[in-house]
This record gives sequence, structure tokens and C-alpha cells, in this order.
Amino acid sequence: MQADHACYNNQIHSKSGPEIASSSQTLLVEYYPKISSFMSGMFENNLFTLIQKTLDFRTQRQDLLTSNIANKDTPGYKAEDMVFEKSLEKALHAEEPGLLKTTNYRHFDGRNTPPLKLVQAQRIHSASPFPDFDGNTVDLDREMAKMAENQLMYNASIRMLTHQFRMLKTAIPQGR
Repeated sequence: MQADHACYNNQIHSKSGPEIASSSQTLLVEYYPKISSFMSGMFENNLFTLIQKTLDFRTQRQDLLTSNIANKDTPGYKAEDMVFEKSLEKALHAEEPGLLKTTNYRHFDGRNTPPLKLVQAQRIHSASPFPDFDGNTVDLDREMAKMAENQLMYNASIRMLTHQFRMLKTAIPQGR
């Protein structure tokens, strides 16, 4: 497989020419072909799966909340939201028959598919105590508050992921 980009001298070179790259872009482009297969197995652990699922959920929820706001003036539109916590809680405390009891999520328990991979967000209709006269249930203030909360949670998840990558970078020598 031929790469669309090459990296040297802290520049990303593509078909369109060299571009100045940030250090994270440089790291990604330079090392991605070498470590992608290694990383795919490494990120199967529960923490990375949890962060991935959380980021996916937060992105989907932000899209849904944006859609609610966009349909504020649509007659009969029913505001929706997503719930993730109940499904996540169930997956984190799932016990399957035949699995080994563990005291830490990093311990081997004999499980082939982590239950976190099966976690799915569920769409629900947002109950509004005061629907508009045309049946629209979008409360702009409530939707904006949900978006702000969702953005804060997304940023917290990104900080967790960044911390995990820093720990990996510290643990893995850079070929020196």
C-alpha cells in the first residue's frame, strides 16, 4: 500500500506539495504505517474502548441536539436525546457464565469480545413539560444546556485519551 503522504524534515509532503506540520501530524503520518497493526491490538483494552465509545456517543449526541435546535420551528417536531449511561453501566458490570473473576479490568478473564464493544446509545424522545401550540417539543434553553454539558464531557474524554497517548509515548522508546 502506498501512502498519500510522506514526512521528513518536519514537513508533510503530499501530491499537492509540502506543508508545515504540527508535531502530532508528523508523528501520525511518519509512524502510522509502521504501527497501525500493532496499535489495533493494543487499543482493544477496556480503557481505550471506553474512551472510543464515549467519544462516539458524544459526537452522535451533539449531532442530535443540533438537529433538535435546527427543527425548533418545525410544527409537530419531537425533540430527541440519547442515553448511554445505562447501557454502559450494564456492560461494565456484565458477568457471563464461565468467565474468570478478576479484580482489575487488565486481568485476563477469558472473554473474547469485551462487553464495551457491544454498548450502543439509545434514542429517546425528550419530554418537554411545555410543548409549543403546534406540538413542537424543542426547548431551546434546555437543548443549549445539553449541548454545553455534552461538549464539556467530550472535552474531558479527549483529555483522558491525550493522557493515555502521553503515557504510551513515555513507555515506548522512540527507536533510540
